[in-house]
Amino acid sequence: MPEESSPFSVKEYIAELNAKLSTVFGDVVGEVSEVKKHGSGHVYFTIKDKDSVDTLPCAIWRSRYAMSSVEIEVGMELLVKGRPNYYGPHGKLSFIADSVQLVGEGALLKAYEKLKKKLEEEGIFEPSKKKPLPAYPHRIGVVTSVHGAVIHDFNNNLKKYGFKVRIRDTRVEGPESGKDITLAVRAFREEDIDVLVILRGGGSIQSLAGFDNEALVREIASFPTPVIAGLGHHQDVPLAALAADAMESTPSLVAELLNESWSTAQYSLQKSESIILRSYEYMLSSVAGDLDRTYIRIERALEHIFDLYTQTERTIRDGLTKIGYAIGQSKREMEGYSKTILSRFGASTKYAKSEYLVKTPVRLIALFGARVKGCSTYLQQMERLIETNNPERQLKLGYSLAFAEGKVIKSSKDLTKCSALSLRFADGGAETIIKEIT
Repeated sequence: MPEESSPFSVKEYIAELNAKLSTVFGDVVGEVSEVKKHGSGHVYFTIKDKDSVDTLPCAIWRSRYAMSSVEIEVGMELLVKGRPNYYGPHGKLSFIADSVQLVGEGALLKAYEKLKKKLEEEGIFEPSKKKPLPAYPHRIGVVTSVHGAVIHDFNNNLKKYGFKVRIRDTRVEGPESGKDITLAVRAFREEDIDVLVILRGGGSIQSLAGFDNEALVREIASFPTPVIAGLGHHQDVPLAALAADAMESTPSLVAELLNESWSTAQYSLQKSESIILRSYEYMLSSVAGDLDRTYIRIERALEHIFDLYTQTERTIRDGLTKIGYAIGQSKREMEGYSKTILSRFGASTKYAKSEYLVKTPVRLIALFGARVKGCSTYLQQMERLIETNNPERQLKLGYSLAFAEGKVIKSSKDLTKCSALSLRFADGGAETIIKEIT
């Protein structure tokens, strides 16, 4: 006969039983008939069958209850997801819930309104609590499902401004998604991002119920960086969108919102560039006009200077010629006087041999000649000095002279509007009228 196995202890058998029960995962729908909220935050409740008197005791631990965003009350119809467990110390079988969801759109809408009112009274949705979007967002965190058109629409509408996008793939469908979205948002707290974006297309209140999750709303409201919600609406705006710092109804509009500051900056840069170029062209044109006018004024002034110089030179040369002629004439006259004197003295026997009288005219002529030679040397020196300071020499080096009313212009104070200005250059001259003095 086969040897009989050793019997279990009560504790061992309960452990064996729970090991088997843990594999019996199930979704159970029932109406809440009893609720007890423990001080620890755990909730114990009982659901009953609508068509019989059968009941099922349930429990949901504090952390999972907070994530469910359902405030369990008697009379609610719930979808409870979890597995059974036998608790030895009390000798009681309970259904341990991983999540609880309201059943029916009416119940979801009622819960939505109740939670919205609660959060409004706390000031969660106050405009004063909204964080401003960064001027030029660069690093973007995205919470959404990578499956479907939502993420593609978002990426396709982001312009090439060097955005760095980090995506966390998350379930976004149904009431249970609230927990996953909350955890994804929380994970981005550790990331270096400028703005957080939450995306999802439109749908029914049932499909968007995850975005009416209280834990998610509070996570968004306290998030350190600005949050943009791009959520399609059901008949009311999801509470997550109301808590966000900015919201749009489509992923494309969210992308445009992120593009906006960069597009404005690009337009301003192009506009400023155009203004600078036009101003530069105007300044060049203005300076060119000023240079042309200055050139004409200088040309006319130099021409006048050269005219004065030519006249002065002609006068000096004429004077030198006259002086030379006068000196020659004087010399000839002196020689004639000398001969006359000598001839007169020679006729006189008393003075014929007087050496003093004979030498006197010669001395006078020599002294006068020395004086004439000194004057000639001085005039030659003056001629060289005049030639050295001849304006034409400076003009040949690229300079020019300006004249007004026959006078050399040395300062702008000597000029008046509408006065004629003559400019003189090495190879000619010009005239102009002064229109503006700066």
